[in-house]
Formats: sequence, C-alpha cells, structure tokens
Amino acid sequence: MLFTPAAPIRTVQYIPGHNRWHPDIPPVAEVIAGGSIRLSCQGDGVLCGPVGVVGAEPGDLVMVEILGIGRLDGCFSPAAHPGVLGCAPSHAMLRDTPGDPEGALLGRIAPSSADHDRIAASAPPVRASCRALAPRAQILLPVHVPGARISAGDLHFPDEGGCRTEGGRLDLRVHLTKRGMERFQITEPVLMPITTSSLDATVAGLTVGVA
Repeated sequence: MLFTPAAPIRTVQYIPGHNRWHPDIPPVAEVIAGGSIRLSCQGDGVLCGPVGVVGAEPGDLVMVEILGIGRLDGCFSPAAHPGVLGCAPSHAMLRDTPGDPEGALLGRIAPSSADHDRIAASAPPVRASCRALAPRAQILLPVHVPGARISAGDLHFPDEGGCRTEGGRLDLRVHLTKRGMERFQITEPVLMPITTSSLDATVAGLTVGVA
C-alpha cells in the first residue's frame, strides 16, 4: 500500500493492506478535514487503509470527493472507479456478522498475534461492488468509529466492453460534518449528484454498495 498527499508535499509510506472490515484494524495514516491523500491500491480484494480522519466521531458524516483515478503504469484510462470504498463498521454492526479467518489480512496486525486471531474471527470479508464514480463525484459516508477509518481498493478499469480489476492510484479529498447523520438523516452511504457542493443541498442520491 502507498500513501502520499495529493499535493503539495511528496511523502511516501508503504503499508500492509487488509481484506476484512473491523473497527480494531488501526489507521495507517491520518488526514485532516479538507485535506487530500493519494492511495495506491494493489487490487486482488485487498484494501488500502484505513485512513483516519482527524476529529471524526460516531454520528458524523465524512464526504469523500474523488479527485482522480489512474493506472499505476501511467497509461491513460478514459474512465475508472473504485469497487470498494467505505468506513470501518462499529462492533455493534458486526455482532451478527460471521468472520472468516482463512486468508485474513489485517494491515499492521501481525498474523501470528492473538489480536489477529480475535479480529479475523469476527471480521467479515470485503465484498466488492461495481458502481461507476467519475472524478469530482462525492460520497457521503456515515461515521461509526472514532477517526472514521476510510478504506478503498480494487480499482476497476474498462476493458473491451467489460470491467477489469487491478491496482492503481486513487486521489481523495475528505470533508467532515459534525453530527451529520442526525442533521441530515443519513444512515447509509449516499452518492451525491456531481454538481452538489454543499451538504445543505438535496442528498437524495443513489445508495452505493460500500461498507
């Protein structure tokens, strides 16, 4: 996994990915509200993240703005989108969700540790969706754990009339609205119209299949 601010400072961190959703998977980087970050996603069902949002608390909303998506080899792609994009679930949300320890990747949590066994036993595998998101698209994500913990991965690129999954770069800008779930009555991820620039506008967009 690779993180770097979209602009202007060029710093790089190589981070192990994860392929399970769980609130105890620690954030591997942080971004402030209004800040941007570049994720290099490796594909194969492995998520890049989680990225913590400074100051985010359960009940808030984060708005993730897609700044750009591209291939790692630098070749032009006319359209692309992430197949997986979401915030970490709470413990309560996982109470009735079976885990699958087989093949679990949990970021910086060592595979041989007790924490790895405990989390893998209750962390559901990543389920990819395939909703096209153009650059400048905005997604509202309810926050369930401190820091929100955003993860993304499995980028999709057009391929002979179909869809090819592979690694690539994903540039995001993250905004934060305090108590947004209550204020805007949003409890599930929502894809906002591309022309929308404010949470005060109508948010009756499409529900996206993200965590």
